[in-house]
Amino acid sequence: MKIVYFLLIIFLLIIIGSNVFSKTEKAKNYELIDIHKTIEIRKYKKLIYASYTPDNKEDRNNSFQTVANFIFGNNSSGEKISMTSPVIIKTHNNYEMGFIMPEEYNMKNIPIPNNKKIKIYEEPTSIKATISYSGYTNKKVEEKKIRELKEELEKQKIKFENDFEILVYNSPYKIFNRKNEISVSVKINEKEMNNKIYLGGGCFWCVEAVFENVIGIKNVRSGFSGGKIKNPSYKEVVRGLTNHAEVCEIIYDKTIISLENILEIFFLTHDPTTLNRQGNDIGKHYRSIVFYSTNEENQIISDYIDKINVELFENKIVTEIVKFDAFYEAEGYHQNYYSLNSSVPYCKSVILPKLNKARKELNRFYKK
Repeated sequence: MKIVYFLLIIFLLIIIGSNVFSKTEKAKNYELIDIHKTIEIRKYKKLIYASYTPDNKEDRNNSFQTVANFIFGNNSSGEKISMTSPVIIKTHNNYEMGFIMPEEYNMKNIPIPNNKKIKIYEEPTSIKATISYSGYTNKKVEEKKIRELKEELEKQKIKFENDFEILVYNSPYKIFNRKNEISVSVKINEKEMNNKIYLGGGCFWCVEAVFENVIGIKNVRSGFSGGKIKNPSYKEVVRGLTNHAEVCEIIYDKTIISLENILEIFFLTHDPTTLNRQGNDIGKHYRSIVFYSTNEENQIISDYIDKINVELFENKIVTEIVKFDAFYEAEGYHQNYYSLNSSVPYCKSVILPKLNKARKELNRFYKK
């Protein structure tokens, strides 16, 4: 009987805890600007924190309740503040715990904590790299994920600070589908980040080969965009399980080549009038698609397609124009495919004719 009573109490605690945290606001406090395999690069907006820094290791267990008391009404106006997700734990500052305040608050209208150990401050706009993991977090898992984050950033030659943070999205009462993240500030040239376009015109081997030697193109990566799952494999994509398109991420120098020039090359070297296919390559992942990141890009792309649709394609273009969400790099053997495999039949029969056509008709854009 005691066991049944104990289990009933545990069950009620889980239900109560879940109800409290189900009301948590999950605000989108950032813009996703890049993805490197399991790493996301995000630009965070200005955030206001209510935080508590524990006096010692034993005091850490009190951090959550201390800040929670503030948002539940222990403040100058007795105001209840909506709880937001995630809760931030700053490992670099003695495990300071911070709650992000809802967007309606600023440094002038936020209530003053009655507990003087709670600090209210504004953190400026920042760019951070994050890595996600599931389950309950603990020091061993956190250290492992920090190592993984460091290794990937070093591999990508992205400089980072030492201000690692733990982002906890769920209450302790949630058992399944728990989400956590590790983040760290990174140093990235935002102008370079913005000089990107994502194009899908059939097999990404073709698109990559067409743009690799274009003047002003700094880098081309083959991968996937426009689907419904993270980090898809090539096998998953070609089997039609993810809704992704094969695309290339093209980084370019705007002072040398314009977006209109890139679109001119793109539409010359694939058929934008065939739905979900390019020649004998058939499937939704081969669809013609252009991703935009800003309203300005959207306008340029739309205007260009409208123009050539009338002038060159008899209003038959089926190319999708889609807001960019995420890019997932394809497996290593897909990168620089034509350069490394130019003698294979597919490269000779499919890719080479596209290259020859581009170099003949748009020779001014190509390196000699």
